[in-house]
Amino acid sequence: MVTCQELQDLNFGKLNTAVTQWKQMLDKLVLLADGGDGGINAADFERKATAADWKGDNATVTKEFTTTTARQFDDMVTEARSIHKILQEAATNLKKNQDDLKAAIDKWAKQWIYIDAKGAAMYSGPPREVEGGPKEQPSQEVVDSAAAEIAKILEAANETDRIAARALRKHAESKYDFDEKGYSGLKDADRRQGIEDADAMVKLAGKGDQLTDAELKRFNEIAKYHRDNPAFAERFATKLGADGTLEFWRSIADPGQGRTPEPGSDRAKILAKVQDNLGITLANASRSDSPEMQQWKDRMIELGDDHIKSSSGIPSAPYGFKVLGPLMTEGKWDTDFLNKYGTRLLEFERKSDDPVLGGPDQLWNSHFDPAQLSYPPGATKPESDPVADLMEALGHNPEASLEFFNGSSGKGDDAMSNWDYLVEKGGDGAREWPTDEDGRTTGFKNLGHALEAGTLGYAYDDKTPSIPPLDSADAIAAREERTLLMDRVVDHYTSADVIDKQDGIRDSLANMAAGHIDSLNYSMADWGGTGAASGRDGLYNSEEQRLRDFGETGSKNFLRALASDEGSYETVATAQQVYGTSSMAAQGNQSDALDAGVNSARMHGLLDQARAEAIGQEFADDKDKRNLELEKQGEWRKFAAEAAVGVGVGAATALIVPTGPLAMVAVPLAIETVGGAINTQVSTDTMQWLKDHEFDNFDDSVAGIDKAKYDGSRNAMTPLLNYAEAQGMSDDDIRKLAERAEGRYNDGGRLGGTEAARGW
Repeated sequence: MVTCQELQDLNFGKLNTAVTQWKQMLDKLVLLADGGDGGINAADFERKATAADWKGDNATVTKEFTTTTARQFDDMVTEARSIHKILQEAATNLKKNQDDLKAAIDKWAKQWIYIDAKGAAMYSGPPREVEGGPKEQPSQEVVDSAAAEIAKILEAANETDRIAARALRKHAESKYDFDEKGYSGLKDADRRQGIEDADAMVKLAGKGDQLTDAELKRFNEIAKYHRDNPAFAERFATKLGADGTLEFWRSIADPGQGRTPEPGSDRAKILAKVQDNLGITLANASRSDSPEMQQWKDRMIELGDDHIKSSSGIPSAPYGFKVLGPLMTEGKWDTDFLNKYGTRLLEFERKSDDPVLGGPDQLWNSHFDPAQLSYPPGATKPESDPVADLMEALGHNPEASLEFFNGSSGKGDDAMSNWDYLVEKGGDGAREWPTDEDGRTTGFKNLGHALEAGTLGYAYDDKTPSIPPLDSADAIAAREERTLLMDRVVDHYTSADVIDKQDGIRDSLANMAAGHIDSLNYSMADWGGTGAASGRDGLYNSEEQRLRDFGETGSKNFLRALASDEGSYETVATAQQVYGTSSMAAQGNQSDALDAGVNSARMHGLLDQARAEAIGQEFADDKDKRNLELEKQGEWRKFAAEAAVGVGVGAATALIVPTGPLAMVAVPLAIETVGGAINTQVSTDTMQWLKDHEFDNFDDSVAGIDKAKYDGSRNAMTPLLNYAEAQGMSDDDIRKLAERAEGRYNDGGRLGGTEAARGW
């Protein structure tokens, strides 16, 4: 393994010399093999040997030896060319890795983050009280981001080193012959190594439930090496076959006869990694368009409603849908396959919904096929729901998710849209999601992931998401489809009660709101239907940004429902701060900039009031706890105000937002750049900043309500005051601006009242 220090210190002198010398050797061998300089060459020698009149044993033994020896020069050229190409590409790649590493280390050093010899990251600056030190010590999330970036660079370097070393060793295996099958480069070497490893893994898979822990670890090691190798994935899947794939996982996941791994056991932990690696491998394979893989995909869909028996002969035989389900939760599966598979799955489930035998809960958690197929055991409740697994797969494929929620299952009178079946809980014919013994459903979290991908255009767990560009007719059409799906989301989740009935979906809804905060602002700027007459389209640049009007009432209810919860409030409020600030910076004149600022203040008022009211209801009988929560809310808003600041005069603003390796969401900005609308990433989890400001003094928290109100208004006014200062506005103008903003903030607060929505 190449360490951080080794890559930094890597001297390319010897490697570059080897590249040069092998190029010289290659040129000489080409002349010896093919001629071209008028000298003796193997090709001419072979022609003469073939044309010669050999007699006796010479006609057989000597002639064959002579011509074979001549052809060895061609093999020499092939092998020399292969070695030169491998060394050349390895040198190029490693040099880029080294440059990337040094640049990353320098970048993080400016934030007082030190990268040690092994690639670990840590804060190395002075305390903030020291002059010249940072105002705030980087959070753990930021430090983790640094470590993740370094790890990614080292992983790339090790990938190059591993492939190159193995290719060179392959050439050195034969002591008496030259290799007639050289590599055209590292990519070709990686492909052929993948095929070789896939064949070995298929042979190993043939042992089924007899695989030892060591052999399963070996599978994990090989599969991890080839996570980005389509040749490995396709070869493994097609040689194993669709039937063999399901039988393989069925047999090792739950061999029965007292050998099913116990939760927490070493075997269970190993199988959890096998599940992920096997799933990623199959997902990669599914994206191949070869005839062999198309047959695999078609057959896999056919097997969905078949019973998959165990090779050990135990009677439990779960459906194919149930066996494949856990393997679909990792990786990006093919779009067409997901939609065909998903349609077949829903049609099967709907036909099996019987008022006597039971619906999905009974179908997928039957006592007749209690196979343990998802690892680690007990991680989800219920553990078997292939529809929830499908939702997780859609969460990793935005195109498939968008297509699926626009699709339907069944035909004729039996036809039903997938949206109505999966989302409209309680509707006629809608899905009754399986629950655990406490009545909770983990599947709604997966449903949220699928909707996130479909509405935002990137995988829900993408660590570095970016809003898809609007650079083609197809891209614009996809944007329209995404906002149309978001319109349905806004229209459906209109109260906290509706959201709470789908336990686990709230975080995803908050991410969706943050990702469409531009259209939500646009929708809210239509009081009394005045949007068109007041120049709303121009202020929000709606045509170029392809914004959609979700309706003022629906948007208000949706935002109000989200703001009633602490976590979703934090996500949406921070996104609003970022978008509101950028909206001011995007305007071409002072009047429009101030309009954008006061409109954003109205949005803050709505969110703040909804959250404050929810806190009041939640802690109605405990004044101290209520004030404590309000104090935390106020401090959060104060942090957001300080984080997103700096509106310049008609220029882009410097937006400082929390980032990290956790779940991220790309917040759209109104600022125009050369590349079009830009976006930034905001962590959806409670920031480390909150953890550094713990509140445990209940006596001091009595003033929490007033402080929360002050910090909320301060947060709304920060961009406006920054702009006023940059513009040199007079005291009188600032007073009038403050009065105007206060009015709009209070207007929003009245919109944020949630009592009617919750039935209080």
